[in-house]
Amino acid sequence: MSFLRRLFDRLRRPTYLIGRDLEGNKYYEYPSVSDEMRRTKRVVKYREGADMLTYVAGKRRLPVQWTAWLTHTRLHPPALEELHADLERQRRVQYNAALIEARDREERVQQLRMASASQGVMDGATNSPALEATKQEDAASLVQPAGHPPSASDVSVTKKAPQQAPPDYPAPVSDEPQEWSPRTVRRG
Repeated sequence: MSFLRRLFDRLRRPTYLIGRDLEGNKYYEYPSVSDEMRRTKRVVKYREGADMLTYVAGKRRLPVQWTAWLTHTRLHPPALEELHADLERQRRVQYNAALIEARDREERVQQLRMASASQGVMDGATNSPALEATKQEDAASLVQPAGHPPSASDVSVTKKAPQQAPPDYPAPVSDEPQEWSPRTVRRG
């Protein structure tokens, strides 16, 4: 295109840079030229060096606030402070989820200990191979989330005193898939 043509298009359809997200993507708005009642066109220009297919294929996502702005669900574009606050919220949620998973693992180990202790009293054995394997697996998978050292309140949540189980407590059910084959029924 010639210089004059590009200049004419720029004057006829001006673009406005509205803002950027934390990854460097830029968001633009094209005002409606033909009709004042029509909505503006909003687009995203991905950062230099970024492959658009990573966003299209779903490996990466645009921030929810900007997506809402692009689809005209939100009137005003988000501020950088809002994006930073949302990123911090996501980190807190991931950290809390890791704490809950650690607590659930500890409870599962305690249930297996209680089950093996009740079996050990009946059978005369003290340790179960399944319990030892679970202990090793849980010890290997206990990892603190990066960037968040545990505080005193977090430690008190994850370390609980062992609870006494009622005498008729059922054995824990495994979450692992079990073999299954249909029963044959003879009609006759």
